[in-house]
Amino acid sequence: MMIINFLIMKKTMKKIYSIISLCLMLPLMLISCKDEFGNISYPDSPVVLSASATDIALNVAAPEGDAVKFSWTPGSNFGSNAAVRYIFELAPKGSNFEDAVVTELEKGNTAVIYRSGQLNKLLLEEFGVAPASTVDLDIRVTAYVQAEGIAPQVSEVLSVKVTTYKPITPTLYLIGSATPNGWSADDATKMNVVQGAPGTFIWQGNLTAGEYKFITTLGEFAPSYNRGDDDHSLYFRESGDDPYDVPFVVTEAGSYQVKVNLITLQIDVVETEGAAYSELWFVGGFTGWSFQPMTVDANDPFIFRYHGELNSSNATDEFKIATRPDFDPSVVFLRPETNEQGVGVDLPVVSWSESENSDDYKWKIGNDVYKIKLDLRENTLDIVPFTPFADMYIVGDATPSGWDIGNATPMVKSSDYVFTWTGTLQAGELKFSCDKQSDWNGAWFLAPVNGIEPTGAEEPVLFSQPGSNPDNKWKLASAGTYTITLDQLKETVIIQKQ
Repeated sequence: MMIINFLIMKKTMKKIYSIISLCLMLPLMLISCKDEFGNISYPDSPVVLSASATDIALNVAAPEGDAVKFSWTPGSNFGSNAAVRYIFELAPKGSNFEDAVVTELEKGNTAVIYRSGQLNKLLLEEFGVAPASTVDLDIRVTAYVQAEGIAPQVSEVLSVKVTTYKPITPTLYLIGSATPNGWSADDATKMNVVQGAPGTFIWQGNLTAGEYKFITTLGEFAPSYNRGDDDHSLYFRESGDDPYDVPFVVTEAGSYQVKVNLITLQIDVVETEGAAYSELWFVGGFTGWSFQPMTVDANDPFIFRYHGELNSSNATDEFKIATRPDFDPSVVFLRPETNEQGVGVDLPVVSWSESENSDDYKWKIGNDVYKIKLDLRENTLDIVPFTPFADMYIVGDATPSGWDIGNATPMVKSSDYVFTWTGTLQAGELKFSCDKQSDWNGAWFLAPVNGIEPTGAEEPVLFSQPGSNPDNKWKLASAGTYTITLDQLKETVIIQKQ
């Protein structure tokens, strides 16, 4: 049983999906993939196509679950012992297979399996089927014997009925007077996707007394998710024409974890002993005393980072960390335990404000490139000079070289810190090796959550050395041409399908 990966190539009136076969370990015997599936005698019988179901309801709650399996008998190679290639076609019923989705299968593969999310996306994007509607499809298989003079064999047309669903938004944001960025739709607070729980998002941080709701798109107040019948339910407000716009209410400021499920329309809010701050700013002589936002870790709200080239007109200069972008005497700053503390790791951090005393201590370091990490849980700071890696490689079964780290796919260096690559990727997993270390214990850039699908926009990466820990990989849902841009200083990546 194999789930095949799809390589989409647009041709005139056809979408061609090239299939890569998988080697499977079977009980008590090992079947290896061969370059050619010749020297096989198929019986003299027609190609018979069947489906695991003919009335298929795609499941929004299980997009990675199998929706339907199409399989067929091998047909005949008429005693030629030649290999047989199959063309699987799927099209709207009655279209005579014009503009069909075509899957090409080599090496004896006689099955196609569609997952719910994959088939839903195909029907909506390729055939223009409306969400939450039912469509009738025709399927057929043609067998081509790889020998001269043998005509193709075509199965009878099989018809199935498929009901689609409305896709869940891949992004969700907090907005409102209770949230860190107020009612600004352009600067709303992003929630994190919960991997393995479709339609579920989570956020942890500080909320003030006030109101909040959720929007799906930066800069747009609708669609939104509002308070439903009670504090544990959501209401989906599809457009601004809907007069119902009731927010949730926070009565007491504090640290909260907010978790929502957009499929079940449920919300769970619990007060936590969270990080004292949800936003922090790097400020000092290196920035001209302007406030530069630090980046909060996507998986740990207690960790903040500031990465960059720190240059000053002086050989050394100073900095501290602000809890608000303001020099008012009441503002709390995070500073070193001793004045002019230099580079190091696990350096003690002290909270201070000018209204307390005059001990305005600062860290003092030389001009260089740094990765600075603040841990609010331990109240420590790491100031580490950064030496960029000279090379970068893509590894994984989605890449041209698969999991062969010795032949990992190299990226192109476009600046001291940025690598790019454009080419064909298969559906599957990938991560980034900084050094192609053969024992796999080298340096890696990893996905923030295992199995996450790239958004096509800039997103954070995790750096791990030695070894890939946790072994988080991106998972591509479909094959195609992709452009990847990885910034090893900012620790960000863009994986964008063309």
